[in-house]
Amino acid sequence: MNTTSCVVVVGYNGNRVHDIQKLRELCKSLYNARLILLVEKIQPHDDQVADHVCSTSLAEEDVAASLELVVGCLNADSWKLIGVLPFSDRGVLLGAALASHFGLPGITPGEARAGVDKQIFRQLEAAASTSPGEYRAVFSVRVESLSELRQRVVELGGKAFIKPACEGASRGCRVIHHPSECDDAWLALKPYREGGIVLEELVQNAREYSWDCVAGSTWVTEKTTTEGAYRAEIQQVVPAPLAAEVQALLMAAGRHMAGLVSRDNGAWHNEVFLRSDNLTSAVETNMRPGGMHIWDLAKRAFVDFDPWERWVRWAVEGQTEQHEPVARGYCGIRLLRAPSGGILRSTPDIEALARALRIDLVEGQYAKRVGDSVSVQIKDNFSFIGHIVLFNEHYGQLSNDLLRLAEAIESRIEVTCLAPATRAVC
Repeated sequence: MNTTSCVVVVGYNGNRVHDIQKLRELCKSLYNARLILLVEKIQPHDDQVADHVCSTSLAEEDVAASLELVVGCLNADSWKLIGVLPFSDRGVLLGAALASHFGLPGITPGEARAGVDKQIFRQLEAAASTSPGEYRAVFSVRVESLSELRQRVVELGGKAFIKPACEGASRGCRVIHHPSECDDAWLALKPYREGGIVLEELVQNAREYSWDCVAGSTWVTEKTTTEGAYRAEIQQVVPAPLAAEVQALLMAAGRHMAGLVSRDNGAWHNEVFLRSDNLTSAVETNMRPGGMHIWDLAKRAFVDFDPWERWVRWAVEGQTEQHEPVARGYCGIRLLRAPSGGILRSTPDIEALARALRIDLVEGQYAKRVGDSVSVQIKDNFSFIGHIVLFNEHYGQLSNDLLRLAEAIESRIEVTCLAPATRAVC
């Protein structure tokens, strides 16, 4: 019987559709393998970026049934599975089950649960017998009711951070500044309560970074988040501009977080706080590639380094190589915000603005189209309307250019307000 080699990508966020195309091309060029995409709901364009698309549940309670379904489909069509790439938080469980079933590189289903449920990671963290000297665990507890939320917030001094246990992309993440905000926070989290709600101590006056790893290659990414009730990431820079001793602290924290969960995972995006006293704490662990084009930033920022290729090789061959890539400069992405809420009326030409400001543009795109509804309130990473990517050998110039160009674009965006009716345009 003739068989065809394939690599399965399990889950992905819809805004990462172009990453699937990159993985497809790598599977073809490296192993002459087809890419099969497993998703819960097939979206437009999925069949254009993957060789085959299959829909199945990625829910934890359905893993056994989904595994049986996928294995049956692969056997029926004479596919030879040679690698598994878990590409979303929800895809980690089924990805682990597939890798274990076929004896391929990957983590166990038991280990994968920490990549789906944030509270499981906190439990592993609290139970750890050792940790880096400068690492501090964060108090975390699951809350089941509004009354319990109020009580816990008071116990934490009136301030806390609340988030869904099983969501990504900053969905539902919110700061509680005072116990009086508990009612609104609990109501806003209603869509996520079934998966669990986690309340944590509020880490203040800290910078956020991520320890990113692919097949043993590691670097630190600088993160900038929005202020206000909700917290979402608005900017990333690779590599983070750090003194050697601070780099070592963050590297140690990221490795510790990974070690709490699994030694066998191929991709990590572990988010870390650097506190004002130079102590580190975990934000959360993610057992898949970082979002916001972080791997694309790394490919441009480092010499002879392709994270995507390393990940595919790991999935098929189990290759790992412990090293830190060498930077040739800094690459950054900044997301774009709408100036007000309403209907998007017009957007400026990003390339023309960059030329006028004498800024070399790597990439500039809008995620929203004219006529789409936009919001001035950033609730998660999908609330932004576009992004820009820049590269510079000097961090200071890159940081300045990201802000200058973003402000120039945002100030020229026009939105038709829906209310009050007397103000048609703002």
